[in-house]
Amino acid sequence: MLVGARTDLLRAVESVTAALTTPPPLALPAAQLPARWSAADAVLIAVDAAPAVAELGLPARDGVHLLGAETDADELCRWSGPLGASLVVVPRDTPVLGRVLGGPPPREGARTLAVVSGGGGAGASTTAAGLAGAAALDGRRPVLVDLDPWAGGIDLLLGAERSPGWRWDDLARAHGGVGSLAGRLPGGDGVDIITMGRTPEDRLPDDQAVDSVLAAARATYDLVVLDVSRRAPWDRHLARAGSVVVVAGPGVRQLASARQVALHCVGDGLDPMIAARRGGGGPVRGADREMVAQTLGFPVIGLLPHDARLPVAAERGDPPWRVARREWVAACGELLASVDAFGPQRRVSRRPDGAR
Repeated sequence: MLVGARTDLLRAVESVTAALTTPPPLALPAAQLPARWSAADAVLIAVDAAPAVAELGLPARDGVHLLGAETDADELCRWSGPLGASLVVVPRDTPVLGRVLGGPPPREGARTLAVVSGGGGAGASTTAAGLAGAAALDGRRPVLVDLDPWAGGIDLLLGAERSPGWRWDDLARAHGGVGSLAGRLPGGDGVDIITMGRTPEDRLPDDQAVDSVLAAARATYDLVVLDVSRRAPWDRHLARAGSVVVVAGPGVRQLASARQVALHCVGDGLDPMIAARRGGGGPVRGADREMVAQTLGFPVIGLLPHDARLPVAAERGDPPWRVARREWVAACGELLASVDAFGPQRRVSRRPDGAR
């Protein structure tokens, strides 16, 4: 049960319970607490409700927790004794709050695929979205996870910025056992997304929260596609994936940049695959996989055709699989099939010239 009305504390509880398999705590006014005091598994008392609960003179019991923020230190110390409550200070004690509210840890199941840009303008986010869309068109249940806090939110790319659901700022405190994410995320056309928000307080959660949410995503969906920034901490995000795809742009410098990114992945013990994008006249127009693979020294699992509709679609917030030409949508499906056929990432050692 939860007693209190302070918005920041209620939000902290909601963030933790957003994806838990157990229901959120029952919210009650202090006056209704005596009738349920003994039966509740745990009682959370927000610091704003502490005086009212103390006045009730309820008998001592285990499982009572006084919830507050760092700025409430004096009030927390004042009321923890009279209430016989342990202190839960958010966000510092979010893992404790997760254990109070949490359910069993999820199983890990779905394939996790990281997509990273091989250079500026390579179209990694659009490719990641295309792979998720291809999975949905194939009858699978994909989730597209935005791990780039500087890109403005992948919901804008898909026109889902007004869709209700939890974003990373809501899940930032989701530590510990996190359950199903089904029905709690924005999205559309069978593709759910975990996206960055756009308020000054938004930030990418810490490693523990990311690990907890990705574990929940793997247990909820058939495919988890990570849209990974090339800024820190991209290495850690890539290491969370079962497979890594580097998207190479069509220009000579973009291909060279993609090779450097792939070599960096190898240095971290990853075995990347290349998805090469054809340009509207660039050097890989009409090229086959073998030629590009020989140029880069890495396996090329697909060539994505140039589609002039995609930049316009991105500006309008139209999901790429709705507006792209059939050739591009089909290429995304073939690319996804190649990822599945290639199997999970293999930890390898590769010489700088690209040879195994």
